[in-house]
Amino acid sequence: MASNTVAVRLPEEVLSELQRVADLQNKKVSDIVRALIVDGLMKPGGDKNLEVIERLDRLEQLILIASKAAIKAQYLANLSASYSVDVSRLMSGSPVPTAEEKSQYLTQMSEWAEQFAIGELRLDLAQEAQPDESNEET
Repeated sequence: MASNTVAVRLPEEVLSELQRVADLQNKKVSDIVRALIVDGLMKPGGDKNLEVIERLDRLEQLILIASKAAIKAQYLANLSASYSVDVSRLMSGSPVPTAEEKSQYLTQMSEWAEQFAIGELRLDLAQEAQPDESNEET
């Protein structure tokens, strides 16, 4: 079986431990490293590693799908807000805003929405950080 060389950077304490184990077993450090890698890949739990990798790949795909959906939703929300500006101006008898006025309004709405989302996120994080008092015994 052909073999390849792989260079790996290790912290000094790990290398020292590898050297200690190699000395105890009368082997080279490279033999110990090779055995640890092969054992780690071949042991019964190795299937779990593959399962975790597959699940992470699926999660990445789902995040990408959710991101695309969020981008579409943001576009449609902006489009809706843009039309609502036109409709509200027309209903009030005001002139339809220029493209620049509409852009400024939509920018302001986006900033408000972002500030609201950040505030909600901070509130959620603060609530998660607090212990649940209903579960505590008195």
